[in-house]
Amino acid sequence: FLRKWLKSPGLDGDGMDIRNILDWGYYAERLGKTIQKIITIPAALQKVDNPVPRVAHPDWLESTVHQLNDKFKQRSITSMFSA
Repeated sequence: FLRKWLKSPGLDGDGMDIRNILDWGYYAERLGKTIQKIITIPAALQKVDNPVPRVAHPDWLESTVHQLNDKFKQRSITSMFSA
């Protein structure tokens, strides 16, 4: 069925392998983005080191975490008087 659908003459014979058809780079990138959304971004926002070092943090996350951890950020007056 795949030979007929893909119309590729290079897939004839027993040398046909699904790994030659799929774009593995695309699926690896999609998996990495999903891992970022589910695991690494929430971990960084909770001040936890990256639990999956093979998947790097996105560029914007560093500035967001830096703003959350800023020592010189001005506090509101009500937070100073609350317990």
